Amino acid sequence: MENPPAPAVPAALGPLLRRMRVAAGLTLEQLSEASGVSDRAIGDMERGVSRGPRASTVAALADALRLTAGDRHALAAAARLGRTKGLPRADTYTDLPLPRAVPDFTGRTAELRRIRDSLRDAGRRRRCLLISGPPGIGKTSLAVQAARQLTGEFPDGQYFIDLQGFAPDPLSPVGILARLIRAVDPQASAVPQQLSEATELWHRVSVGRRILVVLDNAADEDQLRAAIPDDGPAAVLATSRRMLRGLDGVDRVPLAPLSGTDAVALLEQLTPGRRTAAAELRQLADLCANVPLAIRVAGNRLATRSRWTAADLITRLSADDRRLDALTAGDLRVGAAFAVSYHQLSPAARRLFRRLPIAAGATTSTEAAAVLVGQPADDTADLLDELAELSLLDQTSTGRFRCHDLLRSYGESRLRQEESPAEIRAAEQRWRQWLLTATVGAGRWFEPAAPGSGDRPATGPAQSADEAEAWLQAEGDSWFAALTEAARAGEHQLVVDVAESLHWYSDRWPHWHRWHDVFALSTEAARLLGDDRLQATHLGYLAWTELVCLVDHEAALRHADEAFRLARRAGDLSQMGWARDYRAWALGALKRPGEEQLAAAQESVGFFSETDDWIGHAQALIGQGIALQGLDRLDEAIQVFEHVVTVAQGPVTAPVEWASIRAATTVGALCRIAEIHLRLDRWATAVRVATSALECSDLPDAAPLRGRTLWVRAQAHQQLGDVRAARADLEAVRDLRTASKDAAGLREVEEKLRALPVTGR
Repeated sequence: MENPPAPAVPAALGPLLRRMRVAAGLTLEQLSEASGVSDRAIGDMERGVSRGPRASTVAALADALRLTAGDRHALAAAARLGRTKGLPRADTYTDLPLPRAVPDFTGRTAELRRIRDSLRDAGRRRRCLLISGPPGIGKTSLAVQAARQLTGEFPDGQYFIDLQGFAPDPLSPVGILARLIRAVDPQASAVPQQLSEATELWHRVSVGRRILVVLDNAADEDQLRAAIPDDGPAAVLATSRRMLRGLDGVDRVPLAPLSGTDAVALLEQLTPGRRTAAAELRQLADLCANVPLAIRVAGNRLATRSRWTAADLITRLSADDRRLDALTAGDLRVGAAFAVSYHQLSPAARRLFRRLPIAAGATTSTEAAAVLVGQPADDTADLLDELAELSLLDQTSTGRFRCHDLLRSYGESRLRQEESPAEIRAAEQRWRQWLLTATVGAGRWFEPAAPGSGDRPATGPAQSADEAEAWLQAEGDSWFAALTEAARAGEHQLVVDVAESLHWYSDRWPHWHRWHDVFALSTEAARLLGDDRLQATHLGYLAWTELVCLVDHEAALRHADEAFRLARRAGDLSQMGWARDYRAWALGALKRPGEEQLAAAQESVGFFSETDDWIGHAQALIGQGIALQGLDRLDEAIQVFEHVVTVAQGPVTAPVEWASIRAATTVGALCRIAEIHLRLDRWATAVRVATSALECSDLPDAAPLRGRTLWVRAQAHQQLGDVRAARADLEAVRDLRTASKDAAGLREVEEKLRALPVTGR
């Protein structure tokens, strides 16, 4: 299926609505009378005070204005823009904010008090509270409400993770710890693969911090056990459908349905301005079993149908008892509410709702939803508005759409009932192919290609590297699930192509917990394709994940040696060079005898010198220089690093179009040379070399390398007695570490600044 053309940017709602009203010859009061929307609300829209009214309000205005299909669509698009404009980029794993609190949260006074009292008790050794209960009972809303009330108790931060406990692929304990560690301390080292080691690192990161971690939708005890801090003042607030009785030392708050009084109060909040008899509200609440999610669905439906009475909705709910078998007995009332809402949808919206569960991942984008139904993105956005208005979806703070687990289950049941196996398979394959093709397009933004050379993706989800990065992270769970399905379906070349497109980007997002799985899938796919060169390449990528992401150096060494064997059989000198480079890297990390590390690095240099792979050649030389440093052969190491600069700056060896990689390689080598001169007390030379590195203008993402080089120069300046220059460099390092939120590094540079003499040149 071809992607639909990109839509035009919608107009602002206020001026557009005013033009349409004037063109229709209506005063503000006349439009109010014709539409049923108050004149004050219309005036707020036209003045820009209200920029994102509900879709039902927009539809009523469009009907009253007798708009054409094109004008109606433009008005709806303007309202959508007002609802989403200014939303932040998709969250990454270094930013786990609490969701927005439900504005009409009602009741739960006793539960909130119990949660606050428990989590404020600083005398407990382990502080974890578990909210449990059936689907739709309001566990997440209660947890978020309580967390926001406890902001003052946890000033060092509050973090939220949806554990996706009842998704096909719940988060693993190590994956959970990886997200938490990177969020709390972005500069922490790579998270080990072994659970015990990852747990130990999390305990070190969280100790002494007054943080609250909200872990939502846990599947089992293992997902929570490792994340519970070893000691205060950090605390965990968790939710699960299960009681998780295997957890020790945990306070528990089991949730029952709302009280009758609170259920009616919630309905009143959801239907403002309607004069509904108390008895009818009570009957509606009873039909919803006082379950908050069911009440929200029913109340929103009543609020958005001005011609309906409460009796009309009561009749519809009461007539739908035959649909309750689609859900478990404990959720019968919720099932009735879902069924009524589902059958009130337009046919197109029903089709989208039942297909949304095909899209794996916690959230779904408009573009992915459009692929599922084979409709343009603009039309699909209208359908998503329809679903969100009925509370069958909710929109996240990043503009994506989320479906409650129970609703996903209900959608899956409707899909099985209403569509044939062939239709379902076709939708699944179309979604998978689109998503993986888009992933390849996004990944290619990070390949070292010349700007304007035609090698950048012409189509896809992103028009820039920043957009590509945001897309890859937001859709990470989804495209990984699609990649896994492609592997199961035997689409081996596709799996290899996706992984290949991402290996450059993986350097920018090294602590994502799925990279090892991605390259394990591609390595196996290459093996099944019977391609030794491909298998050697992807074994190298796998070794990289074990060196950088998992800190499993023995595994990296094994995979590097296996990659070399296959590359030699394939006669691929470049891959032989990379395999030996990974071997040298692993040996250095394992602190094996330096001569063994040096031998592997020299082999790598030898192989690359016979190829035109200048990046590999420079990397191999860096490995050789590091090995020589480890053997205290420092002047030899300087000569090797100077050779790195020659390779990186030579127009024959390194194409000028790859300016950013050339610059990063050059600065990295010069910084190492400056460090060696500093170690040898050649302070003036260290200053000169470091200054040369800092003058490189093409270096992107400069903070880490620039900060490291400034640090070296500051020490050399201090040894030369130039305190003023040393202070200036250290202050620049402090600014960089502040911007990157490097807490440990910031403490280090502050201590260095305080230790500087007060006087000096």
